[in-house]
Amino acid sequence: MLTLVLLLLFAGSLLISVSSLDDAFIDLVAIGIVRHRVPKMSDGDTPIPSTAVFVANWDEADVLGKMVERNLARIQLPKVSLYLGVYPNDIGTLRVARELKARFPDRVRVIVNGLAGPTSKGQMLNEMFREVFSASDSPELVVLHDSEDVIDPRTFQVYATYAMDYDFIQVPVFSLYRGRRAIVASTYMDDFAERHTREMVVRNAVGAAIPSAGVGTCMTKRLMKHLLETRGQVFMSGTVTEDYILGIEAKRSGFKSAFAVISKSAQTGLDFIATRAFFPKTLEASIKQKTRWVYGINFEALHKLGWQGDPWDVYFFMRDRKGMITSFLPPLSLALLCLLLSGYIDLADTPEPMGTVLVASMWINVLAFMARYVVRVVAGGQVYGKRDWIGTALRWPAGLYINMAAVYRAWKIYLGESALATKPIAWSKTSHEFPDDVTTASR
Repeated sequence: MLTLVLLLLFAGSLLISVSSLDDAFIDLVAIGIVRHRVPKMSDGDTPIPSTAVFVANWDEADVLGKMVERNLARIQLPKVSLYLGVYPNDIGTLRVARELKARFPDRVRVIVNGLAGPTSKGQMLNEMFREVFSASDSPELVVLHDSEDVIDPRTFQVYATYAMDYDFIQVPVFSLYRGRRAIVASTYMDDFAERHTREMVVRNAVGAAIPSAGVGTCMTKRLMKHLLETRGQVFMSGTVTEDYILGIEAKRSGFKSAFAVISKSAQTGLDFIATRAFFPKTLEASIKQKTRWVYGINFEALHKLGWQGDPWDVYFFMRDRKGMITSFLPPLSLALLCLLLSGYIDLADTPEPMGTVLVASMWINVLAFMARYVVRVVAGGQVYGKRDWIGTALRWPAGLYINMAAVYRAWKIYLGESALATKPIAWSKTSHEFPDDVTTASR
């Protein structure tokens, strides 16, 4: 029994070490890029072409009105319009959408789905795209957003500028501040701050495929027309993370992609031009949402996309998908520490070379844990203007538990409901909220 425990701890510790070294590599590369290559917001005046913001809706009557009114009040750009997709049987949302159309006839368009809802976000958007791009006056740029998004008006200048060289553009996405007591919701602050000021910047710098975050994603008419003409749809049907898959497919189709991380202050990194939104604040809602993300990225995309791509793409596929295993490792690491402290395991009695390797691995893991903590605090400080050492420490265990629970549920779906990702699963929607004060919430 003791031998089996030792083997499990040995394997787990090595996996944690490999994953930690992988994370450290991204951190080191990102440090140089962020310090020397993150551009400052340009004061230039690139003409903004006709731009359609597509918003797919299901049961959004409570938030859609506020989202449209308050975003349009901030986006003083006549060529930017909101296209609202609704289902014919979603009476409340349909009523709100038509009222918005009546109030803003030049800025809002309503598209009613041909099917009763809910179907899927991808199906909704595909139908909207087909209708809009079958007309001769289709927009030059398409931007994806959800009904809870606080849209930064400056993103449209970024899209217009980048669209001269790129067909697929993603801006950062950050969580709105929920308050110190909102532990679950605040885990998204740490996660997105770290990922969108580090990993995505590296992906962009090395030319790897840029996955869409589902919001804050811009595509040119050229890309839209290509996808519609070659396969009749933009998003792959029957998937739950169609946005992630689309970003990979854009590169595979020969289109250039970019992650546009722009800061008003290149020196401090503050005031990023980004999409901001509230994320789930309850444990169950967060696990439900992340289960969908984990299943789509780790399992569904694995079957749909495989491993094709250049070496950087393959490397980032491995990073994206390693969570299906590594999310279970933190409890194993904690168990190892407890067994050592309790004296149940004495490393002096561990057979060589296992004992030496295990000690080295443990030191790597301890140092990596400290480095990861510092990186998360610094990344949060870049985005929110304050390094929250205590808050980050309190939120981290909650985030680890949420991720582990989500991966466990995703494995259950993969092995059961989806029959190894060969059958589509239902659209698992998250309830949305929109801030009352957009100006203060977006900072």
